[in-house]
Amino acid sequence: MRPEGLSGGTGRWRFISSLSVWKIFSYQSLPQQPLKLSVLKLDGSCFELLVERTATVAELKEAVEEVFSRSPDDHGEIQISWTHVWTHFCLCYQGQKLVDDKAYIRLYGIKDEDQIYFVRHLSINYGQEKGS
Repeated sequence: MRPEGLSGGTGRWRFISSLSVWKIFSYQSLPQQPLKLSVLKLDGSCFELLVERTATVAELKEAVEEVFSRSPDDHGEIQISWTHVWTHFCLCYQGQKLVDDKAYIRLYGIKDEDQIYFVRHLSINYGQEKGS
């Protein structure tokens, strides 16, 4: 008596088919290496961070905040208002402002070893005209 998956005809095809599906599933579920990114600050200095390849812009911003909270600075403990930072500045990659927190960073083309940088948001003063 042969096991069901090893019999000829349709049974054999089922065995091969389910083996292929298992292989595909197991390869897709392997953990991916995080992206190593360089972040250029406004003062010209850089720092590196790791973020998942499937990260959103919001998760990238959280990683930036975490690096800042862990890194010692020369002036002692500084409290950073991240709400203020993200209101006035955003991260940018090759001229693309990363402002949609729900967007996946891969959609911007960000890859391992790339550099992102801070830029100031454009501020619009509706109540003020030029020269006043």
